[in-house]
Amino acid sequence: MPDPLIEELSFLSNTRTAALTRPDGTMTWLCLPGFDSAAVFASLLGTTSAGLWRVGPATYTSTPPESRRRYIGDTLAVEQVWDTGSGVLEVVDFLPAPDATGYAPPMVVRVATCRSGMVRLASEFRPRPGYGSLTPGLHHVGHGTPRLRVTAGSDAYWLDGPRHSVNLGGTASCDMPLKAGQSIVFALTWTRTGSPAPAPLTDATALEETKRYWTRWASACTYDGPHRDAVLRSALTLKGLCDLGGAAVAAPTTSLPAPIGGVRNWDYRYTWPRDTAWMMQSLLSLGYTEEPTAYRSWLTTHIDPDALQPLYGLDGGPVPAEEPQPHLRGYRSSKPVRIGNAAAEQHQLDVYGELADLLAQMDDAGIPPCPDADHLLLALALKAQALWEQPDDGMWESRGTPRRYVSSMVWAWVALDRAVRVLGRHGAADQETLRRLAATAETIHAEVCARGYDAERNTFTQYLDGRDLDASLLHIVRVGFLPPDDKRVIGTVEAIERELGAGGGMLLRYPTGADAADNVDGLSGHEGAFLATAFWMAEALALIGRHGDAEELFDRLLAVRSDLGLLAEQYDPAEGTHLGNYPQGLSHDGLVRAALAINAASTALAADGQLVLAAVEG
Repeated sequence: MPDPLIEELSFLSNTRTAALTRPDGTMTWLCLPGFDSAAVFASLLGTTSAGLWRVGPATYTSTPPESRRRYIGDTLAVEQVWDTGSGVLEVVDFLPAPDATGYAPPMVVRVATCRSGMVRLASEFRPRPGYGSLTPGLHHVGHGTPRLRVTAGSDAYWLDGPRHSVNLGGTASCDMPLKAGQSIVFALTWTRTGSPAPAPLTDATALEETKRYWTRWASACTYDGPHRDAVLRSALTLKGLCDLGGAAVAAPTTSLPAPIGGVRNWDYRYTWPRDTAWMMQSLLSLGYTEEPTAYRSWLTTHIDPDALQPLYGLDGGPVPAEEPQPHLRGYRSSKPVRIGNAAAEQHQLDVYGELADLLAQMDDAGIPPCPDADHLLLALALKAQALWEQPDDGMWESRGTPRRYVSSMVWAWVALDRAVRVLGRHGAADQETLRRLAATAETIHAEVCARGYDAERNTFTQYLDGRDLDASLLHIVRVGFLPPDDKRVIGTVEAIERELGAGGGMLLRYPTGADAADNVDGLSGHEGAFLATAFWMAEALALIGRHGDAEELFDRLLAVRSDLGLLAEQYDPAEGTHLGNYPQGLSHDGLVRAALAINAASTALAADGQLVLAAVEG
C-alpha cells in the first residue's frame, strides 16, 4: 500500500485523542487513550504491518470505486461516500465527543450505511499496539455476536460490530452485503487490561450527540467576515487539538518529515506553551473564552517560571526522552521516527513573552482577572528581565549554537511590557517593581534597534550583529514593538518577502544550506516552506497597509489547504504537497490571524473612504 499524500488524510478528534484516515477508508494513525499514548495503528509511519483498520467497499477487481468525502457540517465527523456501481456506500468516522461532564470516551466509531442499491462492506482490522511493535492476541468474547478483545500488555481494545474472523498473524476481517437503508456500527474502545469491559455501542446515537456537540461549539464563533468557512474550519481544527486537561498539542502526529528523506522528523504530540498560547489567542479573537480560561488554569497549576520548559506533557509532566523507533521505516522512508522530543531541555526566551501576551489579551477581553494569573505574569516578567541578555535556542528550537536571537529579545520585551500594563491596571505589583520592568523593556528595545537592525539593508536580522533573516521578525509589527508605518518595519517585511520567498507566496523560516555546519539550527539539509510564516506575511502586509497584496497572498494560501480545509506544518511549492506533522496548530492559528488582520484592514479602509466621501459631499 503506497503512502498517501499527507493532505489526503482526514482528521478526527474528541479533544482527547485523534485519528487520521486515508480516502480509501484505511485508518493509519490512532493513539489511545490520549494524543501522546502509544499508537495502535501506525502504518502511516511504516508498512501495513504497523497497524491499520480499513472499513469500506469490499475488494474490487479493477479501478477503485469513485469516492467523495466531507466534514458533516461544522463538525469533526467525516463522511466518506463510494459509488461502487452496484450501490452507494457511506461510512461516517468520528470520535465520540465529550459528554456533559467533560468525559470523552477513548473510542473510535465507524458507521457504514448503504444509501442505494446493494454493496459489499469489508472491514480489515490489524491492531499493532506500541507503535506497531507488538502483535497482540485477538479473542472473541461473549455469545451471539461476540466482541473482539485485543490484549497487549497493560492495554486492551474492544471491537464491537459484526463478527470478524480472526486470521493468523493478529488480524481480523469481515465481509458482508448491505441493502439500501441498512447500517452497521463499528466501535473500537480502549481500556486498561483487567478493567471491566466497556458497554457495547450498538447504534448511531453517539453520532448525533457528537454532531450536536461540534455544531453547538461552532455556533459560538463571532467572526462574520470574509472567508468565514475557512476561519471556522481552522477554529474547529484548533479545538480538536485541545486536550481535556486544558493544554493542546502542536499536532497529533510524530515524525511526518520536512523534507521527505531528511532528518527533521519530530514528535509534536505535546504542549508547547508558545504554540498553545497563540492557538488560544486565535480562539479568543473568535469569541471563545472557555478554552483560554482552561489553559490559564493549566498554566497556573503546572508552570514554574523559574524552571520554564519549552514543552510539557499534556498532564504538565516531563516529555519523554527522544528515542528513535528503528522498526518503523518512516513516512516515505524518512528516518528516524522519533518518540519524545529533546527540545524540552532547551532554553527559549520567547516563551515568557508569548504567555504574558496571552494573559494580557485575556485581560483586555474582559475575562475576569485571576490572582494566580497575576502572580504568574509577574514571575514571567521578572524571569525575562533576568535572562534577556543570555543566548538562547530561539523559537525554532535550534540544535546549533545558542545565540541572542532578535525575536527572542522582542518577546522578552513583550513579557515586560504586558506585565507593566496589566499588573499596573490590577494594582498587583508595587510601583518600584513596575518602574524597573519598564526600564528594562526600554533597554531591550534600544539593544534590538541598535544591534539587531541592519541599517544598510533596512531590516532587522535573525540575531544580534548578524545578517541572516528570520520570518519570526514579522512579529515585530504584530506585538507593537514598533508601529506599522515605521520604515524599519516596512523594510523588514520587504526583505523577508524578498530573501526568504520559496515560490508560490511561500516563505522559509530562515536560510538553510546542505551542511549542518552552515546552518544556524545545526541540522543538515534544507526544509520545506513553513505555512505559518506565509500567513504571518499576509498578516504583516495587511498591517503595513499593503492590503491588496495581503488579500492576494491569503487567497493563494487558502488554495493549498486539503479538500477538508486542513494544513500541515510545511509545504513543498515544487511538488505542491504538504510536509511535516498534520494538522499543524500553528498553521491554522496563522490562517485565523491573517484573516482577522485583513478583515480589520478592509474595514478600516472602508471607514476611511466613507469619511472622505462625507467630507467631499459636505
